Amino acid sequence: MDDDFRDLLRALTPSAREHLRRGLIPDQADRDTIASMLLRYRDGRGDDWADIVDMLTMHPEVRRKVVRFLAEIAADGGN
Repeated sequence: MDDDFRDLLRALTPSAREHLRRGLIPDQADRDTIASMLLRYRDGRGDDWADIVDMLTMHPEVRRKVVRFLAEIAADGGN
């Protein structure tokens, strides 16, 4: 399952991976602000990203794993 999840994260553009990583590192209040900002786009993508940030905020162990995977992908040159 972890390999599938890493593959999913690798499918994102390097910029999207970096934005996601930066959005997951701050404290909960900052993540709530980021999710609110994403909802302002009023499109499916913004809503989906806001849902992802909210879900990862509610599950800190998964959030830490995602941040770790993103750091591993970046260290591996994005491959």
